[in-house]
Amino acid sequence: MKVARVARLSGALLACAAAFAGTPVLAQASTSAATDSDLADILVTASRREERLQDVPVAITVLSGDTLERLGVQSFRDYMSLVPGLSQRDFGNPGQGTIIIRGLNTGPQSITNTAATYIDEAPFSASGFLSAGAILTPDPDIADIDRIEVLKGPQGTLFGANSLGGLVRILTTKADPGAFAARATGEVTTIKGGDTGFALRGSVNVPIVIDKLAVRVNGVYRRAPGWTDNVLLGTDNVNESIIKGGRLSVRFTPSSQVTLDVSGIYQDIENRGVARQDNITGTTRPRDRRDAYRAVVDTEGSIKYRLVNSSLDWNLGAVSLIATASYGEYRTALASDATETFVPTLRLIGLGGIIPANAQVIGDVSPNMDKFTAEARLVSDRLGPIEFVAGLFYTDESNTYRANFFVNQASGAPLTSPFNVLVRTTTLSDYKEVAAFGNLTFYLTDRFDVTGGLRFARNEQEAVTGGPGATVFYAPRATSRFSFEDNVTTYLATLRWRPTDQLSAYARAASGYRPGGPQNNPAPPPGSQTEIRPDSSWNYEAGVKASLLDGTLSLNASVYRIDWTDIQLNTQFQGVVLQANGGNARVDGFEIEALARPTRLLTFAANMGHTNARIRKVDPGVSTSVGARSGDALPLTPAWTLAILGDQRIPMAGDMEATIGATLRFRSDMPSSYPGATLNPNIDVPSLTTLDLRAGMTFSSFQLFARVENLLDEAGLTSLATNYLVSPAIPVPTTATVIRPRTVTVGATMRF
Repeated sequence: MKVARVARLSGALLACAAAFAGTPVLAQASTSAATDSDLADILVTASRREERLQDVPVAITVLSGDTLERLGVQSFRDYMSLVPGLSQRDFGNPGQGTIIIRGLNTGPQSITNTAATYIDEAPFSASGFLSAGAILTPDPDIADIDRIEVLKGPQGTLFGANSLGGLVRILTTKADPGAFAARATGEVTTIKGGDTGFALRGSVNVPIVIDKLAVRVNGVYRRAPGWTDNVLLGTDNVNESIIKGGRLSVRFTPSSQVTLDVSGIYQDIENRGVARQDNITGTTRPRDRRDAYRAVVDTEGSIKYRLVNSSLDWNLGAVSLIATASYGEYRTALASDATETFVPTLRLIGLGGIIPANAQVIGDVSPNMDKFTAEARLVSDRLGPIEFVAGLFYTDESNTYRANFFVNQASGAPLTSPFNVLVRTTTLSDYKEVAAFGNLTFYLTDRFDVTGGLRFARNEQEAVTGGPGATVFYAPRATSRFSFEDNVTTYLATLRWRPTDQLSAYARAASGYRPGGPQNNPAPPPGSQTEIRPDSSWNYEAGVKASLLDGTLSLNASVYRIDWTDIQLNTQFQGVVLQANGGNARVDGFEIEALARPTRLLTFAANMGHTNARIRKVDPGVSTSVGARSGDALPLTPAWTLAILGDQRIPMAGDMEATIGATLRFRSDMPSSYPGATLNPNIDVPSLTTLDLRAGMTFSSFQLFARVENLLDEAGLTSLATNYLVSPAIPVPTTATVIRPRTVTVGATMRF
């Protein structure tokens, strides 16, 4: 009923937009109206060279900066549902969660990434086996962004480790030596049943030497309002977030052959609570009420990003040299309330004399990273029948991962030492990788070509766990040292046929990998794995990209199969839980993206994806440990996603123009875990349909805008978890991550 109601309402709105498009006043004004780019004309760098989206033989979704601004996108959560095949293990806070592309994830026990994130030329997600990088979603505020490219399927030959499922590239706007430009935006947001927040953004581009040197500066301060309530403490709207940051970029073009870009980014995210709802155990029904949970403290968390990046593009004639270097870091302090999980269990196992029934257990599970990366590659023009990309890559990554749980009295004061520290452990790990890569394209004709590529990578890892003061459930943990090294080769092969400039078809086979590492249990049982091999994926894909009817209709479609082998999973061996290469999985699916312009003033877009991700083979120890069995669906991957967008421009008197638009998003239900899981049993996350509306008025250099998100106020859930510690006999609530209720935003932008 809800889906039908949404469909009827959105259909009526878009029909009204179509009716507006046919009025004589719009037909007269359309000759002077600017048109958006055809999908075929969008330039991307997915193949490490600049090409038309139409020509790139890979499934890729591109969200331009104009699109992000029009839709009010501010974070990963906002654009995720617009991209077929993209999802997330959502922790309910900006900057936290696990990116999932085409279903490749293993649920809550996975702590390393299967999808990589780049900011410009800099890899900004952790690669190391013990990095705990999957706890974080690199999530800079979407301000002054040129575009986001989401590459589907393994990208191992050009982008390296951890791109098993694909890659997210956030490409910032570069400084422009050609002209001065500035803009400022302010907006106010209010949430039904929640708080009111605001955002201020500004950017300025200043040519220092015309056509030679420019500086661009932008900044953001955003108070994202909260809407969830901590009913135990009686505090309302506790999941407020403060996001602030800025970016400085410099472009120097001493000649037409040389361009140097240098940029620095900083961003701080301060989260005051979590977008959470406590449910009755094993259900999707609220324990107290919608968007409410119980916590003994309002847990706060902070995430700080820092990134310096430089890129030199030197045109040597038929070949260009592109050299990049970057240094990035993130610092986190992520507090959580684990009281309901730990206290009843600890008292039941005999610690009732130490831990009071009203005690508090506060967690600190916080990864930190420093990463230096350098790359040099040669990118050729077409040289007769061939063109190529070839390069060298190096990265040096240091990670510190804290996992601490502290026990307090009901007043919040610590228990008497040593009983105030339940768990204290820190993992220090270093990851170094060197790689050589190359892709060679051979043109059999001007319209038909083949590409082959490979990447050879060697990584070395060192890790230290435990150490002075380390304890696990009051038992000391000794210092343990681990080392690991490995060589991995990934491959690419494509066939591409372009019968016309407006039509291309391709077939692609590509592989990717996630680094392995040392078994980090200090005393693994005899006969168990001591080294965890890299897991790898092969993606077999065919697609077509077309621009039809003189650009009024664009279509991108692909069908694929992914085989994922040697999956890194928790297993149980002789009663001990260990890491292992414990199974294989397969993903089949298709993705369709379409853009239609019935008139120059009316635009429709639709993105649809189908993903069938399931376990094909699993070791018995894995089934015992995490409950996965052959045939089980991989968690948190919906079978179907759909996004439909419509936007109508309405010219008015003089240089005034109005706009109206709507976005309908649908996600089918999905499993939260594996059906056989004991400590985190599966509960299907219900399907979700939301409708957003937007409107604007532009005159001269001034714009007013308004947006309504989740117009029908759906009580949507994005994840579910029931975190038993040792046994389902000790009840804990099922926790859900929730979407925003109906949200209204109004604001203005001034351009100079």
